[in-house]
Amino acid sequence: MRLLKSPAMTGLFIFLTFALAGCPSNHKKLSVKPVQKVNDHVLTTKDFANQLARRLKNFDALAAKDPNNIMRVKEDILRDFLVRSLTQDWARAQKIIVTEDELDLEVEKLRKNYPDDLSFRRSLAQENMSFSEWRDQLRYVLIEKEVFKKINEKIKEPTDTEIRRYYDENKDRFKRKERIYIRQVVVDEEAKADTIKTDLRRQSMAELAKKYSITPEAKDGGAVGWIEKGSVDYFDPLFSAGSSVQTIKSPFGVHVIKVEKKSPPSHIPLEEAKPQIIRSLRAQREQAEYIAWLDAQLRSSKVLKDYELMNSITVDTRGIND
Repeated sequence: MRLLKSPAMTGLFIFLTFALAGCPSNHKKLSVKPVQKVNDHVLTTKDFANQLARRLKNFDALAAKDPNNIMRVKEDILRDFLVRSLTQDWARAQKIIVTEDELDLEVEKLRKNYPDDLSFRRSLAQENMSFSEWRDQLRYVLIEKEVFKKINEKIKEPTDTEIRRYYDENKDRFKRKERIYIRQVVVDEEAKADTIKTDLRRQSMAELAKKYSITPEAKDGGAVGWIEKGSVDYFDPLFSAGSSVQTIKSPFGVHVIKVEKKSPPSHIPLEEAKPQIIRSLRAQREQAEYIAWLDAQLRSSKVLKDYELMNSITVDTRGIND
């Protein structure tokens, strides 16, 4: 049975068929049969197939036919539906809601990212998604955000002792490579660069950058700031240059660069690393809290999966001209 013909962004059509379809009279029954049930939430075969086609359309023809890719996408769909269902049930129990006014505001905010309504509608069509489906997904995203906020309410901020311990136990993460602090004037011709180097005898690099540089940092007197060795390939020769003023070429133009400071390899000080450490520790705690929450929801929920039905949905890809 051909269930869905989905035009892919890659110029392919994705055909989904039921290996268990049997006679045509069973097709309609199969399309509403549950692939997965989570409490009172039902993922029908038709909805499952629509999601499968939507996700596979971003694969090329070879990848879309790969059984491993197909199985991974199928499992992703089941997992996402499970999490979504558990999240919605918990939100309902906690009286977490998104009002129509709140949803409308978010809809308008996102639609402003498109030049006009036609572009917005076209983007939905490319995803094989109706406006109501998109709106429902957006509602869920807003609910999910509030659920995460609620779950993480009791997480405590890391103490100074915990921050210090993390820093001491992860010193390698806070290594800093050799660095240079540079200021530059960027022009579009070598002749102009030569003139800049001559003018440096009478004017500062900052003054010349504000007058002549064509890159954004010109307004800051050409100050690029600290550059780590290996971070920008065309700056690397500056680390071994003898003179403090060098001329190099890049895709942006001709750079007249002054190396104002040098710093050898070192470790980032604790105070400087502290915000990063706090984010890492908090992320670990949020992850642990979420896993515990999800485990609790699973233990109190009824989940049924029809793997035979899921595996009966096969994929065929064809070119537009096939």
